[in-house]
Amino acid sequence: MSIHPTLRRTLAAAACAVTLCGAAACGDSSAPDGAPDVVKVGLPPAEANADLQAKFAPITSLIADGTGKSVEVKPTSDYLSIVEAMRSGLIDVAAFSPFPTPLAEAVAGVEPLVVAKGAAYSSVFVCRTGTGIDSIDDLRGRKIAFVDAGSTSGNYIPKLLLKRAGIDPDTDIEGTYAGGHDTAELAVKQGSVDCAADARSSYQSMVDKGVIDGSAQKIVAESDPIPVSLVIIARKDLDPAIEQGIVDAFVGGDNTAALGVVGATSFETAQDSDFAIFRDAATELGVNLEELSRK
Repeated sequence: MSIHPTLRRTLAAAACAVTLCGAAACGDSSAPDGAPDVVKVGLPPAEANADLQAKFAPITSLIADGTGKSVEVKPTSDYLSIVEAMRSGLIDVAAFSPFPTPLAEAVAGVEPLVVAKGAAYSSVFVCRTGTGIDSIDDLRGRKIAFVDAGSTSGNYIPKLLLKRAGIDPDTDIEGTYAGGHDTAELAVKQGSVDCAADARSSYQSMVDKGVIDGSAQKIVAESDPIPVSLVIIARKDLDPAIEQGIVDAFVGGDNTAALGVVGATSFETAQDSDFAIFRDAATELGVNLEELSRK
């Protein structure tokens, strides 16, 4: 499962496959409004969960407060659909994954506005007990469910761990995309895969809720802490006053509930240096952002 071709194919197809409530038909080339009356907000495909909008309500509320406008939530099927939807003007603002943010900048000219920092955020490989998998070295030849092609904790970082362990994620494992953190874990529980690549927080939440059994699925490998857990991005050509209002709301407003959504300790104005670690990792994984920007 090649990372670079997967990203390229997904981006090429996304123009005709954006699964948004009320999305315009493929081929609509009308210019987006720089100062829309209703701000369309994209949410990440973190969970196959009907309560996703409720979970992210503190995030969308801050966006509404900062813009002074009504907000219309647009759940999406994957991160790369968000990229294409922003390029097409179907989404104005989105909660996004940090690793593919440089990709979104290159492909769609998005503007990173705010980053969430300080979360206990890492990637893990969770495997079914009794499979003989006790470390990352045992993953060679195994079936692994990744979350989404654009997921930081559920795709990029786990594949980086594999590569650094001498395991080629393209050829040495049998990888699939589950479409969500919870569905990746459930695939392990149901026996369709041996392991899931996931965020530790997602795994622990499912154990705490009794959705999965912590004695039946165990962590066999974990990454170093990931410094940015969430990014708020805006589409190209959105009114700068709207963008600044969002930054002010997250950084200087009452953001306690929104921080709780991602388990972070602070929201900060996004800086180019926040994404240096992800650009370096993209280079190590062979994801050519300059080439992707020309697609």
